[in-house]
Amino acid sequence: MAEQYDVTTYLLDKENIRDTILRMMFAYDHRLPLIPTLVNQVYTPSITINYPRRLIGNGKEEMTSQTWAERLEHFHDGFDSTEHVIQNLLAHLPQPSLTTTRPETCKVNAYAHGLFYRNDEEGLPRVMARRQAGYYDLEMVRVKEIEERGENPWRIKVQNVVLDWQDLPSA
Repeated sequence: MAEQYDVTTYLLDKENIRDTILRMMFAYDHRLPLIPTLVNQVYTPSITINYPRRLIGNGKEEMTSQTWAERLEHFHDGFDSTEHVIQNLLAHLPQPSLTTTRPETCKVNAYAHGLFYRNDEEGLPRVMARRQAGYYDLEMVRVKEIEERGENPWRIKVQNVVLDWQDLPSA
């Protein structure tokens, strides 16, 4: 029998989904260890990634989260500082009620911004190297085994990225 979806679980799901996505952003910017964070706390073991070629992608690809994390490991090495920002996060969860079943999947939309800097002659990150923005369409799943350990169970299974604009410095 499916579990009823109550207000407490709904609010916890929203916050856990948000935390998973924010954890991804912090890992991208090396504020958290990249590979273990992405593999163990952000993605499912097998993922679908759809990044534009203009960024780090090859279109739609199926791979392991380990392979994806390894691809990202040195992607930002050409910059001295990066900042990825997620905003307007919309998790498509059902409203809790006596007749609502607890969801095992969730679609999420969010705007994403990336800022990339190089250090100036004083060694401070003041030289804008690139900035870009777009949005994520994510499919997330609740992983029962992780939830049973008392941890945030929400993981990204599908990550579609659309680039809306990109500024490059003029020479």
